[in-house]
Amino acid sequence: MNTPEAMSAGRPDTGAGYTDFGAAPRATTPRSDAERIDHILITMRRTLAQLEGIGPVDLELLEVNPTAGLVIERVLANLGDMAFDINCHVSRAMSGTAPETFAESCEAAVEFGLIDAELASALMPAEGPYHVAMQLYLDREPVKVEAVVGDALSAFQEFERRAQQWRRDRAEGATGT
Repeated sequence: MNTPEAMSAGRPDTGAGYTDFGAAPRATTPRSDAERIDHILITMRRTLAQLEGIGPVDLELLEVNPTAGLVIERVLANLGDMAFDINCHVSRAMSGTAPETFAESCEAAVEFGLIDAELASALMPAEGPYHVAMQLYLDREPVKVEAVVGDALSAFQEFERRAQQWRRDRAEGATGT
């Protein structure tokens, strides 16, 4: 029978319900919150550079390449997820608890000095998350997409800059420099 249990018979269970099908077991060390933040910031920086490199996400681009709108909407969702992850790691490192929502994570980021209230507001526009607003505008008012992407790019670039500075400040404090 080809069930996971039958397929893993005689093979070591790697934990968390995942079975290692023949690969040698690897020792893994959990990464610290600081290391995870650093990794997310690298990914965020690269993603922002790629998004900025596209240029204006205007009607011309959306008409010539309709798929671009869908891809950019997903990129905005991923940037929001990265900001949420960073906020949660900061909150966990500073207080031992992690926020459950993006709004709570931004509140925690303000509380722990990662960002200020103005940037928190920019990350949470009244229309809803940037990727949701973009999705709606793609369907109803594509002329507004360029402004949404520009606002998102600006907010996430500033978030990345401040998170990077926050990390540098903490690293210098830890080494006494």
